[in-house]
Amino acid sequence: MSDDLIDKSLGQYQIRVLLGRGGMSTVYLAYQPSMDRTVAIKILPREFLHDKTFLARFEQEGRTIAKLEHLHILPVYDFGEDDGIPYIVMRYLAGGTLADLIFGRLPPLATTVRLIGQVADALDYAHGSGIIHRDLKPSNVLLDNSGNAYLADFGIARVAQAAQAANLTGSRVIGTPPYIAPEMVKKEQKITASVDIYALGIITFEMLTGRAPFHDEDPMKVLMAHVLEPVPSARAVDPKISPEIDEVVMRCLSKTPQQRYKTATDFAADLARAATAAQQRQEAAPSASPKPIDTPSRPRVQPPSASMPAYTPPSEMPQQRQSRPMWPIALLAIGALGIGVVLITLVIFGRGPSGLLGMFISSTNTPTPTVTPTQSASVEPQTTPQATILPPPSGGDRLIFASQRDGNYDLYLIDVDGTNLQQITKDPERDYDPAWSPDGTRIAYVSHADGDAEIVLINVGCILSSEGCDRSARKLTDNTARDIGPAWSPDGTHIAFASDRDGDYDIYTMEADGQYLRQLTFYDTEDLSPSWSPDGQQIVYHVKDDHLYIISAAGGVPRQLTDNSGIDQWPDWSLGGDLIAYTSTANQAAGERGIFTVELINSKIAQLTTGARDDDPAWSPDGAYIAFDSGSNGSDLFDIVVLEIASGILNRLTNQGNNVSPDWQPQP
Repeated sequence: MSDDLIDKSLGQYQIRVLLGRGGMSTVYLAYQPSMDRTVAIKILPREFLHDKTFLARFEQEGRTIAKLEHLHILPVYDFGEDDGIPYIVMRYLAGGTLADLIFGRLPPLATTVRLIGQVADALDYAHGSGIIHRDLKPSNVLLDNSGNAYLADFGIARVAQAAQAANLTGSRVIGTPPYIAPEMVKKEQKITASVDIYALGIITFEMLTGRAPFHDEDPMKVLMAHVLEPVPSARAVDPKISPEIDEVVMRCLSKTPQQRYKTATDFAADLARAATAAQQRQEAAPSASPKPIDTPSRPRVQPPSASMPAYTPPSEMPQQRQSRPMWPIALLAIGALGIGVVLITLVIFGRGPSGLLGMFISSTNTPTPTVTPTQSASVEPQTTPQATILPPPSGGDRLIFASQRDGNYDLYLIDVDGTNLQQITKDPERDYDPAWSPDGTRIAYVSHADGDAEIVLINVGCILSSEGCDRSARKLTDNTARDIGPAWSPDGTHIAFASDRDGDYDIYTMEADGQYLRQLTFYDTEDLSPSWSPDGQQIVYHVKDDHLYIISAAGGVPRQLTDNSGIDQWPDWSLGGDLIAYTSTANQAAGERGIFTVELINSKIAQLTTGARDDDPAWSPDGAYIAFDSGSNGSDLFDIVVLEIASGILNRLTNQGNNVSPDWQPQP
């Protein structure tokens, strides 16, 4: 199904935004005027509309889920057909998925116990209705804004009424390898509700340790590990996990169904009792420092992974910027964006799509994102006094940007009225791509001090003060690849960036100290310029010579955001969350680029500037202004310009050298 449905209607539903597309379905964000609400609507791809088998499965899915009326099962609002297109309408949840929650840092133990209890209750209700989920995984557990869990994606559930279910699903093994029970891999094994209980145990193991028990790039090896290899102890991965909790999880992951818990709620109840016992023992220990179960997020336990091959970067662009300074992306070719689908008798490998996409599309998955620590930085972290946030300048807010005014790219600060220019870095090699931390105390940027592009961090308060604190830049990445375009998560705990360490640029995230590297995109394209959504759940980025895409911060299948005859790049998410500003060649004369915005709900495009070479927009904290670099002064040089959106007034802040990549000082 192509995007020709956007801005059209199916029944009473107005299609607004494409949320995702997989081999078995396409999901859109839609608006229902009669109820004044936003919904998610799922349809079949056009090529399946005349296939009676697929239509039967689709109709069965709609009827199956509609029968499941439970507090923690994603509700179906409607099921219908319009112009030969069948559709299922479901509640739209914007809170992300359990996979998003696990990402980065593990949830508190109390949160784990509470969410497992909610999912367990939903599973037992479905099992009591004769329905087995068969593809339970973190990306199929959605969260609302209050952090409550909703079981979703019954698209491949097997209805226990034997004849009808067998005719529709056959005997093929379907699921996601890290969460598949051993009996689903073996031939001629009876599939019971116990496969969902096993998967719930795997999810619990992952929520406790940060990794699934079995993982490998080869999905067949993962499947056989469920059958042949003993399940590792959670305590072996993280010794802080109590013996009581470890024992409960190990029972849930027994190789034979008869040795597991009979119901999911039995498992959840034992897990809660074990957590309480562990808490009571900890509080009773005289030498311990008692902490409640619901303590702040616990650090992830690093799973083993294959080392990344060394990559020798090609030669860089010349220093004089023509379209964008020092960014190596102009040298790289784009491949076609693809979504990998690995079939093992219809077994789908990978963590699966997260976010809303994960609740519907169980047949399309990306490889499980690799989580590894980065190499040790050459500059060790030092304990320094906490820097104070810089006071707001008298003329308004402050911008940081990169400038070549002294012959080499360094970082500078300037007031929004063009006064109080201050140099921040003065290195023999190039510094660019600055990004201000949300609390205003640190700046991440790209440095070529060691001969290639690395992400480094400085304490901006120390740089501008006379206090005796550490003024050195700390490396967050250290390798032979090129790491560019850092972007802070809204809570300041993570940094997203682009790296060509696997041969082409992909989007990665890491913690703000440079640890726990995670790869989000895996395609043969040049993926660049990440920007976080205000809730920290999604990342928008651009594909070189193509358009903008959005991916869950936990990984998964990206969805295309823009689609036009031009090239869209350098996106920046507004702090309000409803708009993304970006650069585009659409509707521009040859060689020109303008600043545009796109609305997330209805995909409405607005063009803000034209007739120039305008790049790299950055929203002001109040959303009233956009700063960008512009080459409209008739030369090959770029200057920093601020646009007042309401009036359209442009204010040029610089007029010397090449000035690019502005970023606003956060409001204290």
